[in-house]
Amino acid sequence: MRHSDARRALDRLVAAAVALDVVAAAGAVYMLHEAQWVRRVERELAAPGVADALDGLVIAQLSDFHAGFRPSFNLRATRKAVDLALAARPDLVILTGDFLGGAYGGDTLRAQLRRLTAAAPLGVFAVLGNHDHGESKAPFVGPTDGRLFPQSGVRLLVNDTATVARGAGVVQVAGIDDTDGGHDDLPAVLAGLDRRPGVLRLLLTHHGDAVVGTAPGDFHQTFAGDTHGGQICLPLPGRRVLLSDLRARFAEGAYDVGGRPLYVTRGVGTSLLPFRAFCRPEVVVFRVRTGVSEAA
Repeated sequence: MRHSDARRALDRLVAAAVALDVVAAAGAVYMLHEAQWVRRVERELAAPGVADALDGLVIAQLSDFHAGFRPSFNLRATRKAVDLALAARPDLVILTGDFLGGAYGGDTLRAQLRRLTAAAPLGVFAVLGNHDHGESKAPFVGPTDGRLFPQSGVRLLVNDTATVARGAGVVQVAGIDDTDGGHDDLPAVLAGLDRRPGVLRLLLTHHGDAVVGTAPGDFHQTFAGDTHGGQICLPLPGRRVLLSDLRARFAEGAYDVGGRPLYVTRGVGTSLLPFRAFCRPEVVVFRVRTGVSEAA
């Protein structure tokens, strides 16, 4: 090969390498952006037979803040998520686990949770996730300080139920602890249910699989998180591959599990990697409809 030909070949290789670096850098910047590009999802919660006083009740679900994960922009995404939730003027806020997973970010998260408790007349209720117990495949994860919840005005449900009222309408919020780590006690929760006609019954869990242990009619809606909706997804023809959990039975969105409604949110934050791709973080706003028989 002549010297000039070799030089041109080298120049082409260098140009190709630079182009790949530019594409990779642009991709990383976009995925960092998407991790903070929080959306608000609107859904109807069908509750036929529930007291008419609860029609139009607004419930906001947030999950998987992962405020203690570094490096990330999770605290920034959390502030945006709370802004979106408050804009919906929720009557009730539910939080489905993975709050901190470490000491970092506690003060900021506490301040954001206080914003929610100050604005939700029926209260803010939460359950723990695996990160909150210090159990995760991600490195450097520690248990969430339990003082976060009373200091924020959040009612933590540990295999327990709470009841609130809106006029003549009664809402029972049930919460089970993390199922993957064996901290759950669903039978205790089911034993405490208020099964009177007209009561709206809601189940909070970090892992959606918990819905399988319930029976149709136990709850009008089960809420879960954990999967991040895949966090980084591959948009293949006809489907998306969710890289956070390739085996997830309930990956994201709404499911009818044999007459048991379930919603698995993508959540707010990220873990392991500070990126999202084809999977924007979300806040989910449910509006109770007592006169319909199916979820929207």
